[in-house]
Amino acid sequence: MLSSIHPFGERSRNNSFASTAVAHVLGSVLGGAVLGMIAGAIGLAVTAFLSPSETVRTSIVLTAAVAALVLEATSRERLLPTRSRQVNENWIQSYRGWVYGGGFGAELGFGVSTIITTTLVHLMVVAMVFVGSFPLAVTIGATFGFVRGATVLAARNVDSPEGLRQFHQRLDGLRARSRSGAVASLAVASAVGVVGVVL
Repeated sequence: MLSSIHPFGERSRNNSFASTAVAHVLGSVLGGAVLGMIAGAIGLAVTAFLSPSETVRTSIVLTAAVAALVLEATSRERLLPTRSRQVNENWIQSYRGWVYGGGFGAELGFGVSTIITTTLVHLMVVAMVFVGSFPLAVTIGATFGFVRGATVLAARNVDSPEGLRQFHQRLDGLRARSRSGAVASLAVASAVGVVGVVL
């Protein structure tokens, strides 16, 4: 979305970047919360039928974290389920900014309805199922949605074709750091999980 929603593009479509961006963030929070509701409901069902202990639930999330870490570190994240589609950019030409902003946000915030580029998303879903709390699962999903939706604000200063080109150059330069950050996050999650199981 960073290539489509920015002040330069919104101005060319006679839309307000502020309203489109706010709708995008709110839609993403909603999408994440819905994902949390679904995962939380599955978690309640698992708890009701299997009654796994806290240690078992923690061990499952830890195993998922270690598997995600290995796949991410070896660039094999595509072995996990993903989607082959991204949001429908034709909406940009058909609807008002707040409509496609909110729609794109909801799809991206839902996390699993578009291309999944990191194993952190898979791990988050596992964690929401086994966290043992429906409200907490929804909170995790909404927080994910907020963070993912707010990335659109990174393009808030793009107001010209040259600015857009430079912005994309900066993004390309961050690609390696992004992967390193994902691996580091998974390593921390695994370490915390080990401590949780041991203690």
